[in-house]
Formats: sequence, C-alpha cells, structure tokens
Amino acid sequence: MILLRLALLLLAIASPAIVAAQTDVIRGRVTSADGTALANVRVTATSIPGSVTRETRTNARGQFQIAFPGGQGDYIMGFALVGYNFRQFEIKRTADQDVLVADARLSVVQMDTVTVTEHVQQRVGRNSRTPDVGGTEKPVNAADVPPEVQGDLAAMAASLPGVLLVPGLDGAADGFSVLGLGADQNATTLNGSPFSGANLPRDAAISATLTTSPYDVSRGGFSGGQLAIRTGSGSNYRTRGMSLVVNAPQLMWTDRASSAVGNEFTNLSLGGVASGPIVRNKAFYNVSYQLGRRSSDNASLLSAGALGLQTAGVAPDSAARFLDILAAGGVPTAGGVRANRVSDNGSLFGQLDFSPPNSTTGSAYKLSGNASWGRQSPVGGGVTQLPNASGERTNWSGGVQLGHTRYLGLLLSESNASMNVSRNYGSPFLVLPSGRVRVNSVLPDASAVQSLVFGGNQGLSAESRAANASFQNTLSWFDDANKHRLKLGTELTYAHNAQEQSSNLLGSFTFNSLADLEAGRPASFTRQLTARLRSTGQMTGSVSLGDTYRRTADLQIQYGVRLDASRFSASPAYNAEVQQTFDRRNDHVPTPLSVSPRVGFSWTVGKAREIESFAGAVRGPRAVIQGGLGLFTNGTNAGVLGSALDNTGLPSGVQQLTCVGDAAPVPDWADWAAHPADIPDRCADGSTATVFANAAPNVVLVSPDWRPAQTMRSNLSWNGSVLDARFRLRVDGSYSLNLRQQQSVDLNFRPDVRFTLADEGDRPVFVQPTSIVQETGAIASRDARVSQSFSRVTEIRSNLRSRTAQLSATVSPITRGPSTLGWSLSYTYTNVRDQISGFSSTAGNPLVATWGPSGQGAHGVTYSLRYNLLNYAQISWTGQFRSGFRYTPMIAGDVNGDGYGNDRAFVVDPASPLAAADPALAAGMRDLLANTSGDARDCLLRQAGHIAARNSCRGPWSSSASLGVTLDRARFRMPQRASVQFSLSNPLGAADLALHGSGHLRGWGQTASPDASLLYVRGFDPVARRYKYEVNQRFGATRPQFLTLRSPVSLTVTMKVDLGPTRERQSLLQNLNYGRVERGTRLSDASFRDMGRGSLPNPMSQVLRQQDSLALTSVQADSIASMNRRYTYRTDSLWTPVARWLAALPEHYRSDEAYDRYLAARRAQMDLLSQSMRLLRDLLTPEQRRKLPQSVTNYLDPRYLRFIRDGNGMYLNAGSSGYFEFSR
Repeated sequence: MILLRLALLLLAIASPAIVAAQTDVIRGRVTSADGTALANVRVTATSIPGSVTRETRTNARGQFQIAFPGGQGDYIMGFALVGYNFRQFEIKRTADQDVLVADARLSVVQMDTVTVTEHVQQRVGRNSRTPDVGGTEKPVNAADVPPEVQGDLAAMAASLPGVLLVPGLDGAADGFSVLGLGADQNATTLNGSPFSGANLPRDAAISATLTTSPYDVSRGGFSGGQLAIRTGSGSNYRTRGMSLVVNAPQLMWTDRASSAVGNEFTNLSLGGVASGPIVRNKAFYNVSYQLGRRSSDNASLLSAGALGLQTAGVAPDSAARFLDILAAGGVPTAGGVRANRVSDNGSLFGQLDFSPPNSTTGSAYKLSGNASWGRQSPVGGGVTQLPNASGERTNWSGGVQLGHTRYLGLLLSESNASMNVSRNYGSPFLVLPSGRVRVNSVLPDASAVQSLVFGGNQGLSAESRAANASFQNTLSWFDDANKHRLKLGTELTYAHNAQEQSSNLLGSFTFNSLADLEAGRPASFTRQLTARLRSTGQMTGSVSLGDTYRRTADLQIQYGVRLDASRFSASPAYNAEVQQTFDRRNDHVPTPLSVSPRVGFSWTVGKAREIESFAGAVRGPRAVIQGGLGLFTNGTNAGVLGSALDNTGLPSGVQQLTCVGDAAPVPDWADWAAHPADIPDRCADGSTATVFANAAPNVVLVSPDWRPAQTMRSNLSWNGSVLDARFRLRVDGSYSLNLRQQQSVDLNFRPDVRFTLADEGDRPVFVQPTSIVQETGAIASRDARVSQSFSRVTEIRSNLRSRTAQLSATVSPITRGPSTLGWSLSYTYTNVRDQISGFSSTAGNPLVATWGPSGQGAHGVTYSLRYNLLNYAQISWTGQFRSGFRYTPMIAGDVNGDGYGNDRAFVVDPASPLAAADPALAAGMRDLLANTSGDARDCLLRQAGHIAARNSCRGPWSSSASLGVTLDRARFRMPQRASVQFSLSNPLGAADLALHGSGHLRGWGQTASPDASLLYVRGFDPVARRYKYEVNQRFGATRPQFLTLRSPVSLTVTMKVDLGPTRERQSLLQNLNYGRVERGTRLSDASFRDMGRGSLPNPMSQVLRQQDSLALTSVQADSIASMNRRYTYRTDSLWTPVARWLAALPEHYRSDEAYDRYLAARRAQMDLLSQSMRLLRDLLTPEQRRKLPQSVTNYLDPRYLRFIRDGNGMYLNAGSSGYFEFSR
C-alpha cells in the first residue's frame, strides 16, 4: 500500500484546494472474474486530497457501502482478499452523482504472491450535503475578491457572474441579490444548518457554493439563492499559518476631492490557522481567527473644507451660515467630535472531528463553533452631517454546531443540531432630537440641493437580540442495484427575536431652508412617544422525501417534494375598532404551509480527450448537461409579525406624534440639551384640532392570505470542452416566475380625489388644498384617511409577482503544460420585470400595483487575466463591467396626500404653461438639461410634459477591477515558507487619474449612483392649485466630482507565513514512526525507496502507458522509453542508500537529520526530472500535449517544478495545481 500513499500524495498536490464537501456514499459489489460474489473483501476508500481512509468489508452477496462524511468526491478505491490480486482504481464525482458506484472484479493469484499492507487508517467527521443535480451550484473562490474583504460572505457571493452586492445601511452587514430578488430571499447555511453570520476568517478551512435551483428537496428555506458553507475534514497533517493584510493612505492614489471627503483609509488585518490531529487517525482539530481595524478621516461639515463641501453639493458660505445659526440656537456642534472613523472586527472559527472505528457501524461526529464581533464609531455620517449627529454601533454573534453520521441497519442517518445567538445595539453621541435642513447652494459647476444633519441620531437607540436553534436529520436508503437513493429529511427550527423599539424617542425636525431654521419654523416634527420591547418566537418545520435515480451510468434523475410549515409563538393584541372599520382582524397570525415539488437531471456526454493520469484513474466526461424545474419557498421571517405586534392601534402599542407646518413646536435646543424631559410630546398649542396635528397611532396587520415568497424556476446548462478541447464553455439559462412577492397597502387610505394638478397631467391629490402648508408645501394626510382614529393602517400582503430570465456564458482556455497567458470571460444577460406597489411609486392612485422593468442593469461582463512576467512574477487582473441601473425621476416629498414619499416627478417642459407660470422653475429646468449627463437629458426629453415612468432613466455602465502581483519566491530569494502579494484595487481609476488628471476624471473604476430626486417642493399656491418646485441641478449626475463615495486606487500588501512542516516532511516522519514510537510495522528499505522515488511522478511512464491513445510514433516511443529507463535507473541509485539508512534508524532518531537526507535526494531527483521534462515536452506535439491530464502537464513546466522543489507547504501551497492558478 505504499504505492497508494504515493499516488495520493501526488494527486493531493495536483488537486484544487477548494471543493464542495459533503457526505459521500460509495457503494458497490465485488465479484470474481466469473461473476461469483466475494464475501469479506477488505474495501478501502482514500480521499484525495485529504489522504484520509475509511474501510469496510463486503457481505455475503459481495456488497459494500461506505459513508464518507466531509467527502470531496474523489477517491482511490482498494480491494484486497487473500488469494486474489489486489485491485486499485479511482472513482470521482463528475456530474454531481448522489451515489458513487465502485464495482470491482478480482482475479485469482497464488497465495504466496499476495501482500496486503496498511498502516494509515484515517477518518473524518460529518458534513451533510447532497449535490445539486441541476447544475446551478457554482463554487465561490475567495481569491476572486480583494484581500481586504476576503472572508466577507456577501462579497464572495457577489464575485460570481450575475450576482449583485447589496450594501448594508447604517452598519448593517452587506447582502447579495440573485435573479433580481431581494437579499431577504436568500439563505446562508453552515454544514446544512442555518448560519446568521456575515463573515468568517479568511484562512478558515471552508468551501462555499451558491445555488439558485437545487433539486435536492432536503435543501430549502429560500426563494433567491442559497450560500452553502461547508467545513473541511480532519487530517493527520498539521497546518500552521499566519497572514497579514495592510492598507495605508501612503499606498493610495486619488484626487483631492476624494481625499477631502475621507475616502482614504488605513486597514490592518491579522489572520491565521492551526489544524492537525488530536489523536492520530481518530480525532482532529481546526481553528482559524482574524482581527482587524479599519480607520479613515472622519470627514464632516466641520472638517471637510471648501473642496469637500463643494463635492458634496454644499457651498462653504451655506455651511458657515448653518453653523452660525446652530450656535445661536444653542445646538451643540463640537461634542462627540472624533478625528477618525474606526471599524474594529474579529472572528473565530473552529471545529473538532471525531472519527468512527469503521465506516458501516461507527458514528462520526463533528463539533464546530464560530464567533464574530464588530464595532463602528461613528456610524454612517459624512460631509453633510455634523460629527456629533452620529453614534456607535456594536454587534456580535456566535454559534455552535454538532453533526453526527451513523448507519442504522440499512439506513444511513445524518443528523445536525445547531444554535446561534446575536446582539446588535448602538448609542448616539447626543441626547437631542435630530434635525435636517434643506440647503440650496450655488456652486461654480451647478447649483445643488442637500440636506444637512444635526442634533442626536434617533436611529441608534434601538437594540435587537436573536437566537435560533435547529435540528436536522436525513435518512437514506439504497437499493441493491445502486440505482436509487431514497432520502427522507426532517428539519425543525426555533427562532427567537427580541427588539427594543426606541427609535425616534426624542423626535425629529425637518426644515425647508436655512431661513426657516434661523426663524425656528420647522416644516414638520415627528416623535415616537413610547418605547416598546417586542419579543417574538417562530417554529418552522419541514419534511422532504426525494429520490436520486441513476437510470444509467451517464443519466441521473433527482426528484421529490418538500413541505414547509411555520407557526409564531405570539400574536398582536386584538383591536375591535380595526375590525369594525376595515373588516380585518389585526390579531391574525399566519401559519403558512407550502409544498415544493422539484425534478432535475444530470447527463454526462462522452469522455474527455485527456488520457488517464495513472492506471485506474477516472477520465471525466466531455460535457455535462444539467437542468430541471421546481418550486422554491422562502423561509418565514419574524419581522413579518414584529411590526404587527408593535403597532396595534391600542394604548399598549407604539404611539407617535406628527406635526406639520404651524402645528410643529418651536425648537428650544439649549433647553432640551440640558433638560431632555422638556422635549414636547404634543403639537403646538392650539393646533390639536387641526389637520396638521396628528397623534393617531399606526396599525400593522398581516393579510389572511399572506404566504412566504415562492419561485417557480427552471434551468438548463451545458458545461464541456469545445473546439477540439482547446476551450471550456459553460452556458446556463434560467427562467424564474417569482410568486407571492410582498407589498404593504394602507387600508386607511381613502382614494377620493379632492382636486387635480392640471399643470401636471391632472395628477390626483387626495387632500383638500387647505391641508397643504402654503409656505413649504408640506402636506397633512388626514383628509385622505378612512378613519381619523388611526394614522396608517398597513396590511402586509403577498400578492405581487415578478419574472426573471437570465442567460450566462463562460469561456476559458484549457491549458496543457506551460503557458504564459491565461484568461476567462463571462457574460450574463438578465431581464427582470416586476410588479410594484403604488405606495412605493405612483403617478396616480397608490392602490394600483403596476408592472415595469426592474432597476437592475441587464448586462454584466466578468473577466480574469493571468500573465507570467518573465518567470519573476505572476500578474492577475480580475474585473467586472455592469450596465447601469435604472432609476425613476422622483419628487422629494409627498404631493398627492397619501402620506408617502412615492410620487414620480412631472417632467417639466420649459415651454409649458407650468414653466411659464413659474420662471424660476423654467430656468432651473433649462439649466439642468444643458448641464446634466447625456443619458439623463435624453430620459427627461423623452418624457417632457408627462409624469415620469418608473425606471425610465438609465445610469452609466460601471466597472471594477483588481490587479494582483505575486512574486516568485525563488527568483527573489524569498524564504520558501513566506509569500508576498501586492494587490492594486481600482487600476482603472489609476489610468483615469494618469490620463485625464484630477480635475477632468471620467469616472473609470467608479460606481455612479445617480440622484433620482428631480424636484423639491418649496411651497403651494392654493388659488392656482399648483406646487412650487425647485429643480435639483444634480439630478442624474454621474460626474466623478459629484461623487462623495469613491473607490481610491489602493495598493494592498498581503503577507503570508507558513509556520508548519511541509507535507513531505510529515509524511516521512509518519512512516518512520511506525514500529518506533507508534504501533505498527517498520517499513523496509524497499518501501522507503519506493516512497522516495514516487514522491515525484514519472510522466514518461504515464505517456508510455497511453502511447496508443496518444498516437506516439515509433521514434517518439523509443526516445521516451530510453529516457524513462535512464531516469528510473538514476533515481534508484539516488534513493537506495537513503532508503537503507532510513530503514536502519533506531527508535529514537533525529528528525531533522532524517528529513535533510530525504530532501537532498528529492532535490537531486528533481534536477533529473527537470532535464527529462524539457526533452519530453519537445518530443510531444501540441495535439498530444492537449490529451495529457493536468497532473502530468504540471510537471512539463519548469516553473512548477521550481515551485515545489523543497516540498509542498500545508498553508501556502496546499492544494495548488501549479504555479498558475488559471490552469486548474
């Protein structure tokens, strides 16, 4: 079996490190040459690249089965029985097979010729997961994201073609969007159980995949995408490593305006990993960690300077006047000032694996835990805000998980139990109401309208806690013919959420101008009068029954059905008046039951052109065709019921106050700073009975027909080689009909038109003119209420739909041997049309939901380039291009009186009667059309004289890129155990700066977010029944000088140090220890000679074995045979004395001396191999080289040989397929 270990070592070196781990089931039947079943055959399955072994014996019918928890889909099978030849071959998952079949026939030999030797038996723990037959599961590569965000799960998912990053707000974690659906329709799992974390240490031993259509019905709880994270298996090899990522302003390049608004930053992040055995062959550990701090200048109204203010759209004199007014009014401006904006974070991940004594009866356990912590100070903020108008936010989370795998008779049982907890809380710097004032600034480039923020932060007082516990079990039954795997899955989850509703407890003021602020004349005042602690619980259960049917060796069909049900543990207090008025019970609690049938298939076509890498190796298929159709149901969320618990309309529910115009109290900032209890809890005296004062409570209720979102989705994919195996092409098509999309409808809205705006296409207004403040245009919506006892009565419904069609294609060359250039290119086309509630966007009656195009851009291009620079460095360039997002010209404020800021703007024609009646409006529109971007101008001109259509404007294309340079350690005489990588983020921005200069940037490498506010309300004429508007001169602006959030050109330095021994050193010492310090038989000198000689493969013998498939000429065959004989003779001469010396070592030996002797012989063999490989490459034709497997072509590359000359590190080189990553 020493040859088996050598083969595993070589394959481990040549195999990718990140592969999808799961519970693999290997089944088969062992017979003699005449077909007679053989009992008691010793069957071993040894994983690649983990080199872990599990064994079993055949039953009386010659059958066996092995469950391989944490499996990676690639194994060397061994079959041994006294009196029969030992048989060895490879089995490999090539198309997401649910059962790996390993039937074998053994031939009879003489008894004295049979030798069975086995020293290493290594087992791993559980990681339950069934492969995605449908082909939508795509691996996520952490190397495809910049080093500073590696470990960020959302950023990793968004690196895939067609996936969009959804930035979190106010310190919340980022999310991602697939197929045009919201981030709340996704699910993240860790080893199959729900995972609430947003990041893991970048050095964690995990693999991640993203799937949108898994036809394994045991996977559910999402209607968008599922990000599945899986931990690796245990290993007898020790790994130690540390990494450091550094960013600094001195390593950044940006224009002066970007620097003025605080886009430069410092980032330090330290990470590491430690893994290995606790008890050899039985128990293993794996721990990783990461600590980091990111800091930047705290740019604010006080520190930004004239250039920073102008970039944000604020004139310096307006800012100065604003500060003077605040000082005169007693508003603190300097308290809480911090020079830097700091974000601290830390994460820890670990697992313990306990292996069974054998694969059929023993139990395998996996215990894992994770923890993360983050703190931001201050949160949010920016140039338009005072530094003390913010605060701090802290969050932490943790979880523990226990997995168990065991055979129960004929059934394979896989169980998993997990628990997660989290907490998120914040604190504002000031105990004051918040204030926001609209400021119109005249700037050299164009006038701009901005809102300046001061006072306390009313969004940082809330606190939330969450906890959930989950239990899952899957029972699998297999038929004797290995055609079917029936799987029964059950899952039970309890989620608890507690939230303190204390936002806006001190109130919020808005002012329409600096003059109004100076005069103490607010446009509105709102306040939540009471805090409320909400506690909700939710029980979710699911049952699934599925079958994986292996119709033939090439065709696999997976089908089944899943049932999901949920129940909440709390219900809102009943409000009889709500039922009497709206014929709805507000205490209704949904108990949805959803059925999700699915069917998918996987069909392998032909065989790959490449030859076997060794005797018995698997030849993959030429192509794989996959597809299916199914229903996918989103998980229920406690937030659906949470708002209903808080907003019952009863005195025990949340109470709030809304004061508009003259009803708003006059601020007394100085008194409130000293005496917060004096903050008013009612509108101005004498206004209680007017429409401008409203203390009616809100009500939220859930529709009796509410169900969680559901998607009917189909897909078809083709993945294989094309153009005579020169390129690999993957084409994916999918269609998704997204059902039960949520909307909120205000039942208390009365759609009675009180008057129309004739100058705006007869836009309906649902309140009387007397309910609109003439001076500011602020509107009171009481006239549009069915009942004056309530403010908004929001019913949560699930009756909207959307449709998504997506087509993507990825092409990359199939490299054979040394190559200087590698690349891959992906294109994705996405078409999304959705229904949207009128309370989100309307031109008339908000009760009407309308269809229209989604805001997501249709086109996306993802590319990667890798280039070898004169053998000194590897240069990589990855990036994306995305077509611009759609947006809607909007009015900043409510003009139709429904109480929502949902009104689409009327696009004023400068020659229209409305413009003639308002010369300032006409002049503003002419200025905008003359100065805005071409896309925005065309959008407005197309709709002049009409209310804008939804998503009728398009933003510009955006791009992002990252340039990486990895130095060759040998060329630069760097330590073999260390690496340095330089990564330049936003190299397109560097080109923009270099070519156009700081003052004439084109915006390369930046993501522009056009301002969608076209009009601001400045007043109302009750006689003419016409609003007074101001045109936002920065509507649709995409010029870089208008962007406050920019990506600077940043050089990131990543340093890694491998602190553990090489794989070869550990393998040598493990074999030396048998019969010395560990139980077992000492290896003979012949075994050590074979081990040393086989530590490097012999590609010449592989080529000769497949000379017919390669169509070698007689001259080629004779030349290679001669080279092979000479190489074999010389390697035997090298290793014979070393092997004899190793075999003779005493019980206590010097490990350093032993490895030095071994390494010296390995280096000498490497020199011999390098000489032979140059000749072999010249002998073979390009057509023949294209048929060689990757494990052979790697050794034709002198750079790769130099890369592994001194052995393979477990941290730096683990799983490397060669010097070039693109050759995988």
